[in-house]
Amino acid sequence: MTVTACSSDSSTSTSTDSSSASGNPGGPGGGGPGGGGGGVGQTFTAVDLDSDGVSAGGANTAAVVPVVQAFLATLDADDADTVSYDFDDTQARTTWSNYPQTAVPREGIKLSDLSEDQQQAALAILTTALSTDGATQDEDIRTADDYLMSLGGQGADGFGSLVDYSIAVYGTPSTTAPFTVQFGGHHLARNLTYNGDAISQTPQFVGTEPTTFTVDGTAYEPLQAESTALFALFDGLTDDQRTGAEITSGTFDDLVMGPGVDNGQFPETEGLAVSELDESQQQLVIDALQAYVGDLSTEAATATMAQYTAELDQTTIGWSNNTGPTDENSYLRIDGPSVWIEFVNTRSQSTPDIHFHSVYRDKNNDYGSSNVSG
Repeated sequence: MTVTACSSDSSTSTSTDSSSASGNPGGPGGGGPGGGGGGVGQTFTAVDLDSDGVSAGGANTAAVVPVVQAFLATLDADDADTVSYDFDDTQARTTWSNYPQTAVPREGIKLSDLSEDQQQAALAILTTALSTDGATQDEDIRTADDYLMSLGGQGADGFGSLVDYSIAVYGTPSTTAPFTVQFGGHHLARNLTYNGDAISQTPQFVGTEPTTFTVDGTAYEPLQAESTALFALFDGLTDDQRTGAEITSGTFDDLVMGPGVDNGQFPETEGLAVSELDESQQQLVIDALQAYVGDLSTEAATATMAQYTAELDQTTIGWSNNTGPTDENSYLRIDGPSVWIEFVNTRSQSTPDIHFHSVYRDKNNDYGSSNVSG
């Protein structure tokens, strides 16, 4: 499936450098399908996945299986068929996006097509699989969609916290065999693959437009943890460190390894080695990693953080364009032997100023697979 429009994100490329496309050897250009900005299409095709991803373990599979089964038990035969996929349907498993459903229909069933009890059963899967912070972030991102809907216009008329988000299950929920729960919609993608004690939470996409907003007197900032940690990290660099961390292969107006880029080919390592940072700066890198990994249930997140922390000496940080939280096209990256994180301020269409896109991948465990190949 190829998509060539986006209702919320900018449909006009803001790339400042024609070398943008060269920044992504794994697929179309850095301002394109990687995140949807730039108005370039996203294409989803079947890829080769195995079940041998390098997981740090700690999965709460025994807790997740019964809540998935309970959700499926609430469905009639037709809806159960709509939700359920073969585990080896890799084209469906890789269909996730930053775009709203009006531009990129998701697999599975929309929350709006479920009864209230069924919706609660579906969301119980997320509150079991994720940490409190992760589940709250999902709610806040969906609330942002309601906020955009309230503004109207600019393609936001089809938005909403129910109509814009879907759930799908791949394989049979089991404590001994692999299965995946996929939940997502506008600015959100959770791909949770379980295989006994092993767990993969990637690819994981989070975003928000606008970056902050208020509904009924409550202030929301869905990506506060990620944005605060990353901008603090780059703000604390010395001039020499900042020069060393600059990515020189291109500039980017959106994500490089975003939706539709599932060939397992990550860009060459660039930027500043974490080993060249002092202790307090390295702690900021750990804080940034925790903001993403910590979305998962506690034991699994702790195990994954131990793995990534052990790999810090082989990890780099990089930036392009700008590094300020409100600057146009600020682009920040963490690149390790396993972890890959990108964060970008991309142009908005439904609201003024920039909004946030971010993707977290595990090079050795995306989709629970040891080696993704297109």
